[in-house]
Amino acid sequence: MQLKVLTWNIQAGIGTQATHQYASQAYRQVLHTPAKRRTLKKIAKVLQDYDLVALQEVDLGGRRSNFQNQVELLQSYAKFPHAVSQENRVVGRVSRHGNAIFSRYPILEAADLKLPGSRSGRGVLITRIDLPNPIYFANTHLSLGLADQNLQTHFISESVPTDGTVVIAGDMNCGSNSTPMKSLSQSRKLNILTEPHDKSYPSWKPRKDYDHILADERLGPAKADVVDSMLSDHRPVRTTLTLNG
Repeated sequence: MQLKVLTWNIQAGIGTQATHQYASQAYRQVLHTPAKRRTLKKIAKVLQDYDLVALQEVDLGGRRSNFQNQVELLQSYAKFPHAVSQENRVVGRVSRHGNAIFSRYPILEAADLKLPGSRSGRGVLITRIDLPNPIYFANTHLSLGLADQNLQTHFISESVPTDGTVVIAGDMNCGSNSTPMKSLSQSRKLNILTEPHDKSYPSWKPRKDYDHILADERLGPAKADVVDSMLSDHRPVRTTLTLNG
């Protein structure tokens, strides 16, 4: 059985495509624009090709998303039967930052866990997906600093259940050869499917391999690659896994 997996920091549909736009389009961080809805529809077209999707930086209903939950919009646009989300940081009425998982298969369980760190506002969303051999699929968005990342990857390693096959995806804010990534890989016997050349940030001129997929060694060899897309300041990363059963 083949399982197509995607991870993507969608930047709440803001759609930054150049460094100068962080300043010139800063208003998109706090206000809704019709362009965001168009961007979300384009993002949904990409998502339609996948079985499991991990999204970071989704707005769950702040002013900048016109008080609409972007998870619900994307689920409708991409026609996913199953979706769960977690809210990790709220900035007044302006924004509600979160992660989301979309699945073509039933989600049996979902755990919304907050990550340790010097500042609050980061989380890991752990789901159990109903497949012939169920898997635990986790989505996370790590902090920027190395010390926090080490704490957070250790927490994730300890938090993901040990009684099944594991896949972890997300915006790690660190490279595939970094200490946090190697620690997570070794502690849970996961293959890091991304490599240093799989650069995903910034989308217009990728220089950093920040977005990753890790998969249980029992799933065998697999590789991830970066999708050529500029709908966010991150490019999506994808892989195809072969499942037993």
